[in-house]
Amino acid sequence: MGVKEQLTEPWGLVAAGVLGGMGGAVAAALAPAGLLVGLPVGLAVAGAVYGIRIGLGALTDRGSSHRPVTAAPPPSLPTPPRGSDAERWLRRAEAAVRTLRKQSEGTGDAVLRGQIGEVDDQAAGALGDLARFAGQVTLIEQTASGINHQRLRQDYNQLERGLSGLPPGPLREERERARRAVADQLDVARRLREAREMLLARMQSAVLGMEGLVARMAELVALHATTIGGAPLTASKVAELTNDLEGLRAGLAEAERLSRSALSGGDVPGVQP
Repeated sequence: MGVKEQLTEPWGLVAAGVLGGMGGAVAAALAPAGLLVGLPVGLAVAGAVYGIRIGLGALTDRGSSHRPVTAAPPPSLPTPPRGSDAERWLRRAEAAVRTLRKQSEGTGDAVLRGQIGEVDDQAAGALGDLARFAGQVTLIEQTASGINHQRLRQDYNQLERGLSGLPPGPLREERERARRAVADQLDVARRLREAREMLLARMQSAVLGMEGLVARMAELVALHATTIGGAPLTASKVAELTNDLEGLRAGLAEAERLSRSALSGGDVPGVQP
């Protein structure tokens, strides 16, 4: 909110008037000249309060408007490489949160700004979740890169053919043991692939949902500005946005649980090996 909006912001005027009136009343009661002293004192107090309110508001808005909207995985997780799927989705999430923040801070209505501030906070929390997902996807990709899936598949097929027609005995037991060892490595590679796909799919869904919220937020701000007495409707719309963001974060938590299940050997619904 610029200086012009700060000058006409109603709560600043109310606060200045109330405190100025109180200061004038106290001065009038204590001074022998009564109103002759109380009136200028009250005006001085109101002017000082109003000036401080405008100054603090401008400084606060200036700081908030320049808050960087970036996200990085926790230190325990690697940063996604530039151009990777995880990095691209994370950058789009940052852009969505940046736009939501501009929408939240750009409205001149203090009541509306307070209402949609919670949406901004929830979106920032979702961005932190997505940054963690991006780090997890990157860690999984780094781990999977050390597994030569093509060579393991060739080894497995070769061992499978070698067992055909081989009679029971020590040689067959050794080859079966080797085949199980290769199969275990292939299972690890499959679980890593499933976990990566699950996390990336949820990142995609969450980011597209956040981008949809940007459009809905723009609609809400326009509706509030053009509807007389639309505060209850605006509050209802804000509640919908907040609930959707909470659901989005719950979905991220569920996807994280499923990825852990995949890595521990469990089945992930909807993902084919």
